[in-house]
Amino acid sequence: MSTYYTSSLVEIIHYVSDALVQCDASTKVAELFGEEFDDVDFEMALCCFEATHRLAFRDDLIHTPIDQYEELSLEEFLDTYLDLTEQKDPLFVTKRFRIFEDAITRAIAEEHAGPEEF
Repeated sequence: MSTYYTSSLVEIIHYVSDALVQCDASTKVAELFGEEFDDVDFEMALCCFEATHRLAFRDDLIHTPIDQYEELSLEEFLDTYLDLTEQKDPLFVTKRFRIFEDAITRAIAEEHAGPEEF
């Protein structure tokens, strides 16, 4: 994968986490998560990456459990899941932000629901 794309994702993660998460191309996805950065933050970073570069992550990523890619480095993650086809759909960014909106809505609902509801 291009060093440019990997560096871009790293910068976006730094920004989304308010520089609390320090990572590089070799950082494993699982190493990102903690009190400062969770799965919703990761989804936001991916959404921002897509909007910045007009490149989409493969559609199956949404339905792939994190444990299937958490041991990949950020560079390997991009190699595996990034589609390098430039997106021409004028609604591409809007659709990606809608996916993120759905993710954050689910996260808020889970946070406020009791364990027996999920």
